[in-house]
Amino acid sequence: MTRAAFAGLLLLWGCAEPAAPSRSAVVYGEDGRAEVYAETNAALRAVAESAIAMKVRASFVDQSDPADVRFDYTRTLGEARMLCPGERFAEQIDPGTCSGTLIDSQHVLTAGHCMDVAADCDDYAWVLGFRYAADGVLAPLTSDDVYRCGSVVTLFDDDQVDYAVVRLSRPVVGHTPATVRRAAGALPHGTPLALIGHPHGIPMKIDAGGQLTWASVDASWFRATVDAFAGNSGSGTFSLDGALVGVLGGGATDYVDRGGCNVVNVIDPPPTDGGERLTSVHPALEAFCAVPGVVSELCDCGGAPCVEGPAHDRCDDPETIEPVSQVIEATLAGYAPWELGTCGGRGPERIYTFTLTASATLDASVGGYDSVLYLREASCDGAEVVCDDDIDPDTDRGSNIVAGLLPGTYFLFVDAYDGDVDAFTLTLTFTPRGVDAGPPPTPDAGPPPPPPDAGIDAAVDAGDPAPPATGCAAGAGRRGAGWLALLSLGLVLRRRRAP
Repeated sequence: MTRAAFAGLLLLWGCAEPAAPSRSAVVYGEDGRAEVYAETNAALRAVAESAIAMKVRASFVDQSDPADVRFDYTRTLGEARMLCPGERFAEQIDPGTCSGTLIDSQHVLTAGHCMDVAADCDDYAWVLGFRYAADGVLAPLTSDDVYRCGSVVTLFDDDQVDYAVVRLSRPVVGHTPATVRRAAGALPHGTPLALIGHPHGIPMKIDAGGQLTWASVDASWFRATVDAFAGNSGSGTFSLDGALVGVLGGGATDYVDRGGCNVVNVIDPPPTDGGERLTSVHPALEAFCAVPGVVSELCDCGGAPCVEGPAHDRCDDPETIEPVSQVIEATLAGYAPWELGTCGGRGPERIYTFTLTASATLDASVGGYDSVLYLREASCDGAEVVCDDDIDPDTDRGSNIVAGLLPGTYFLFVDAYDGDVDAFTLTLTFTPRGVDAGPPPTPDAGPPPPPPDAGIDAAVDAGDPAPPATGCAAGAGRRGAGWLALLSLGLVLRRRRAP
């Protein structure tokens, strides 16, 4: 290898996404990972094509053409893992870091350790349907397959039970959520299971050859012999009829060294009482539905929250205020993270609405915690007027917005950068702007008097532009202006010389 090629390879590795923590990996017996199009189980293939998501750094997703979304990423699995020749899938790119499953129209179930820092939501997107549609042919992606993280609704990880439910930034279009097993009891020992996700962040794979080998007494987590790798963290585990029964949390080592390159770690024969660690769906759903204000078809609460949230934390219940200067003291404790501004706001928020009958300038400030403040017009999900994260970047505290507003209805969101919230003080100043009648009219003072010695110029129609002066006329005009300038200069010099 030339020095230039070696330097290029180092640069490629250095700029690529860091590997996710290796909490899930290994092949039990034969490597059962298969491309989605090659899976013979129609139920598993259907859920893979519609409900499986990959977490990927948002900067890797090129959406310049919404009808043809692509990954701005070239590193392959073989390069990333220094795989030995002949290892499977070595030529496929590996942009992802975790996997997840769409469980309703706006929520993805994944592993808690995939979402345990703010950057996991701020800097990443979820992409549905990243898979091969045929040998060597990736399925096309559109903007309807790409969603930013809106907020983390619930999260838990104690190295046994490990889950998070992510609320996406908008409802999902063109995808059907997975069927979810809601029963609380454990599955029987030996139950056949399938894992569907993105091993090491490569295009989606299905392993339909796993078995349940052990379950905790409270049925909150279990072990199974599914073939899993880092990047599979958060992958859904399914019964063979396509129902989601668990989420992958961790397992054994991915690869072993074979003299300077790596091969898949194979455990053969598979264990009868061990394997990869998975969390049952039930505790995740129980925690999700217990979040105040959550509304989901999975919660069986008749289209209403199972636990009522505090007042004014949702778009259907904003607090109406008068558009007058005032100070509001309140708290975000107990509120839920439903909305998101363009400049941030992945924590809880409180919503205010007001209606202007005349134009005004609004100056709004909030302090007391790491806040985000934004304003929308016409409706709670209407166009954003203005958004501010931090007044002082050095302290990451407080927000301020100033906007000139026309008559109409507006929605003001007191939001938070993350879940660390407290009491706040919201200061509102409304200043009337008067009638918006355009620029003030020019006073009518009649036609201007003709300039002295205008000559031929006085005959030009004032409604048309003056024709350009040429020849002697042009020279005369310039000489006249020059004589006036010299006369003025003489007067000034004379005044300066006077005693």
